Amino acid sequence: MPEITGLRGDDPAEVAGYRLTGRLSSTVYAGRSAAGEAVAVRLLPAEMDPEPFLRVIEPLQGLSAVSTAQILATGVLDDRAYVVSEYVDGPALETVGGTLDGVALYRLAVGTITALVAIHQAGLVHGDIRPGNVLLGPDGPRVIDVGLERAMAEAAVSTRKVAVPAYTAPERLRGARPRAPADVFSWAATLVFAASGASPFDGGSMAGTVDRIVNGEPALPHLGELHGLIAACLAKDPAARPAASEVLLRLVGQTSFLTGQVAVAEPPKPPAWPAEPPAWPAEPPARRRPGLLPLVAAFVVGALVSGAGVYAVTGRAGPAGTVAASTSPSGSPAADPSITPTITSAQTEAPLEKVEKKAATDTKLPGIGVTLHEHPNDPVRAVSYVESKGSFTSYARDRSGAFKAVGVTEQPLLSPGGDWVALNPLLKFQGSELDQVKFHRLSTGESFVVSTVKKPLQSLIPVWSRDGGKLLLSVYNRESKPARLVGFVVVDLATRKSVHVETEYLDDASLTYTFAPDGSIARGYWDGKRGGIEYYDMSGQVTKTMHWVGMPRGGSWFSPSGKRFVTVCPNGKDFCVWATQGGARQATVPFGDAGGSFIGWFNETHLLVQDPGKKKGTQVIKVIDLVGVTERVLADFATDDPALLQFARVQGR
Repeated sequence: MPEITGLRGDDPAEVAGYRLTGRLSSTVYAGRSAAGEAVAVRLLPAEMDPEPFLRVIEPLQGLSAVSTAQILATGVLDDRAYVVSEYVDGPALETVGGTLDGVALYRLAVGTITALVAIHQAGLVHGDIRPGNVLLGPDGPRVIDVGLERAMAEAAVSTRKVAVPAYTAPERLRGARPRAPADVFSWAATLVFAASGASPFDGGSMAGTVDRIVNGEPALPHLGELHGLIAACLAKDPAARPAASEVLLRLVGQTSFLTGQVAVAEPPKPPAWPAEPPAWPAEPPARRRPGLLPLVAAFVVGALVSGAGVYAVTGRAGPAGTVAASTSPSGSPAADPSITPTITSAQTEAPLEKVEKKAATDTKLPGIGVTLHEHPNDPVRAVSYVESKGSFTSYARDRSGAFKAVGVTEQPLLSPGGDWVALNPLLKFQGSELDQVKFHRLSTGESFVVSTVKKPLQSLIPVWSRDGGKLLLSVYNRESKPARLVGFVVVDLATRKSVHVETEYLDDASLTYTFAPDGSIARGYWDGKRGGIEYYDMSGQVTKTMHWVGMPRGGSWFSPSGKRFVTVCPNGKDFCVWATQGGARQATVPFGDAGGSFIGWFNETHLLVQDPGKKKGTQVIKVIDLVGVTERVLADFATDDPALLQFARVQGR
């Protein structure tokens, strides 16, 4: 808690209607509003010209951003400018640096970068991110003094020198004005201080520190899964640093939580089965694209997406292949785990369905660098996405084909009926201990919120039932060591209530739950030797296991008819198509020379996959048949920016 000393004889008793109650420093006072709310009041030095200072600081008064101390009032008192802001009852990070790691460090990273995203989205910069300007409040970290450094520089008679070079970007030390990339650099240096108690560029003296920032490499402590991201933010070249929005998307869920029929740029190539799978969540490679979402404390993301996390699994809590009931949810006998059905590589017996070879329209989606190539006869189309820059606005496509804004920093998932949108927040626990999911109706604008689980549990990876009447979310405990997938939540759209189910097995995995065609719950698993799928009832018990089929990806592995499903084959080298009833293999689909990532089904005899594009840093979503031949490209990713792009079936097809 900040130390508050008594007022002195020459201190004012009141500023702009706020009663001063004590001193926080020589120029900052504690105070109370007429309603009794605690505030902090800063008086600027008398030698500073109030007019240019207020010209810079007054626009910030309207900024209400998560994890910042809001400016409540500005003005002039006896020729001295003042700023009244929210009071944060907690210590500055500079007093506790070197003590944060694990979950605490992750929360600090998410909270502070969320504040920067909001500041940058407003067209502003902070200009002075450092340990002294981050307060650890009871409701999370708060960034203070937004824009103060720039405002004071404008008001000073002479050029104001940078006060704390240890956290200042190299371009600013060369005289450049504060810009968004400099904030990201300072944020990363501040996170290093939180973990180690020292600046990553500590040179023993101010001159030595400045030289190391400009010419040397940072000294980084063990930062766990944050290490690669922090290092990227400390790049000397401002253009090489990720934007605050990309940092947030990378942080939220570490980009492997939002699964389903969602396309994201730069998917990893499916690996062979590891002898000892790494613990979940796996650290994403440098500049791996979130499948959003994440985006945000959100990620956010979000992300959040099928990808490497599908394979990042460890041993199960129970014996492999255990059958907990004698019948499946539909009443049919459960599969005997000791029996493996006949496996063939024959093609599916379904007649080959037509795919239009040429698109009729090209549609660019603003904010994510994606162009859709669509035809009116397509049974699948893009239906929702989240801006990867700017405001992180979420869009959903209504029945007329128009994309409508439906939320901010939320993962949108359009229902099979095309009217309801489920919005899973990327920013979790903002003002509540309960996780929630929002539902929005495109045709009427109606919306409501359903609570799912209580902190430290989180509900992620939403999947709609085939009739659009229920939403399924996977539940995990991020604070357990290691983090575990612990169950699922089913939300009933009609009753607007949720049911939380704790499952028989707790997995260190991101193999998440989905609806099977009969309405039961299914998921992939890894038992330490092989991967398969299992079915659950609403008591959380396993009712059926298919231990020979390999690992599913995402939440859309069942075909439109429900008669077959796709996995990565047990050899880890191809896609396998299996019969839902009985589990016989119907097709083996090669990845192709460039590798590939399964997105979902296009129709009963064609798959949607994501591949690298012709140009470096680009990706394509394409339709392939069950021998791996490309029929048509559905979408081009022209940039490597993060994207959450959902494909879904067109109603009636």
